[in-house]
Amino acid sequence: MTPPPAVELRTRAAPDLHAEAPRIGIVVPVLNEAAILPTTLTKLRELAWDCPVVVADGGSSDGSVEIARQFFHVERCPVAGRGPQMNRGARCHDADVLLFLHADSELPTGWQAHIRHALADPRVAGGCFRLEFDVPRPMLRFYSWFTRFPGRFFHFGDQGFFVRREIFWRLGGFREVPFLEDVDFLRRLRRYGEFAVLPAAVRTSARRFLRHGTVRQQLRNIALVVLFELGASPAQLARLYPHSR
Repeated sequence: MTPPPAVELRTRAAPDLHAEAPRIGIVVPVLNEAAILPTTLTKLRELAWDCPVVVADGGSSDGSVEIARQFFHVERCPVAGRGPQMNRGARCHDADVLLFLHADSELPTGWQAHIRHALADPRVAGGCFRLEFDVPRPMLRFYSWFTRFPGRFFHFGDQGFFVRREIFWRLGGFREVPFLEDVDFLRRLRRYGEFAVLPAAVRTSARRFLRHGTVRQQLRNIALVVLFELGASPAQLARLYPHSR
């Protein structure tokens, strides 16, 4: 997969205080998130006012596209799935660094400085933030505490994966699989350099944990990664867990 020409995205001109700093472009994959988009995109616009943002829609039918267009550039993806949607959004950017942020996740204050500090080390290929949830339950805080450590069981796409754009295209972007595109991406990314876990936390929705149960959801996540590492395909795992998104 080769990087295409990026489309022009209009953003407010940033102060020339970080002329040598790597430019960061954000991709937000969306599918039927109209209920949360006004709040999350308002916060994102406040925190990333000087960065180009692309909302990559996978065929929403609930008005998500119309809402997102009030905030950022929207790319319509003919195939639903975070992998193809994030690849589609990445094709719109010519930034030095790509940041992939789920629609229900909120960046921390000072997020750009954290990413740039990590990438000042040329050995770092990419990384992610720590995680915290929007519901202060003890088991969720306990799970969040582990996201400061390296390890494939502790890092998923809702933590805001970032990667040097050149490396992203060298490894072929996200595999366009129906499930676990983030676990697969992390495994391949580590072949290109170190993976940094930043000291700040992305705040994300606990809705999956509340719906399925905190312990059950976490055991489910671990089981999925173990089965994937043992050779189960994302398509097989998606059939086992049809409500994975």
